[in-house]
Amino acid sequence: MKVCVTGATGHIGINVCMELLGRGHTVTALVPNSWKPIDDLPVAIVKGNVLDRDSLRILMKGSEAVMHLAGIIGLGYKFDQTVFDVNVTGTKNVLDVSQEMGMKKLVHFSSIHVFEQQPQDIPMDQSRAFVTNERSVFYDQTKRDGHLMAQQAAGEGLDVSIVCPTGVLGPYDYRPSRLGKAVIDIYEGFVPTAVKGGFDFVDVRDVASGAVSALEKGKKGETYILGGKYYSIKELGDMILKVRGSEKELGEIPLSLAYVGLPFVNFYAWITGKQPLYNKVYLDVLKSGNKKVLSSKSEKELGYTSRDMGITVRDTLNWFRNHKMI
Repeated sequence: MKVCVTGATGHIGINVCMELLGRGHTVTALVPNSWKPIDDLPVAIVKGNVLDRDSLRILMKGSEAVMHLAGIIGLGYKFDQTVFDVNVTGTKNVLDVSQEMGMKKLVHFSSIHVFEQQPQDIPMDQSRAFVTNERSVFYDQTKRDGHLMAQQAAGEGLDVSIVCPTGVLGPYDYRPSRLGKAVIDIYEGFVPTAVKGGFDFVDVRDVASGAVSALEKGKKGETYILGGKYYSIKELGDMILKVRGSEKELGEIPLSLAYVGLPFVNFYAWITGKQPLYNKVYLDVLKSGNKKVLSSKSEKELGYTSRDMGITVRDTLNWFRNHKMI
């Protein structure tokens, strides 16, 4: 199948391109600028972005399907124009042009964050209520709006399947991602103590595999969660230290103390010129992360599986070492 990909230069995007190629699909990637990792793959390149409908038309010309991954992650509660433009307006553009160009299939990348995480001890699947505009991160709201637009497009006839990854970690993290940076910081000893809390983490390669399976087997208008398993930050950190060969374990502080320490963390970041070790949104995410995310629908309909996070951590750190990032 001839497949075009938006967001192809992102961590998930490049893994999706590799998975598509591995399954024998032909790939055309939409990229804003030349970028060596994607340039080295046997894919056709179209310069542009999701806010430019003409570049989307060029991207989709001759293709049969679209994998829409382009998105901006923002960790804040206030309105952010760039996040809105890419995640909402950009998604509308992709959906509209896909309908205009007669695409046979579209896979839209949503997020587990579009769903209410609480109550966190009750199993969560795709039937969970969407987040509201009250007390939710603005990014979550924009991904929710894109998700709803994709469902609406499916109702209007476009064959759209929606995938919702959880917290993604894994190789081919060139930039690296926010989570990739955290892994590097823990490995290099910059994070001696973990904040109590956690999230459902999944290997990026499993997400890519599940998404391409949604392209091949996903049903119109259906949502598929692509998750792994819940781990505390301490558990994840201890895996990282074990791969390093250290016998040490991370300490753990309660969330209440982490919230109290926010002014000191921000002050230290200001005087050193570094990014804060954490912020309020990060703590809120850890506090509310659902402990029982279910991928059972994806397993049943897509044949989805997820590997052990210990394997993911090992492979990720080996990849970082090979690319001299640690």
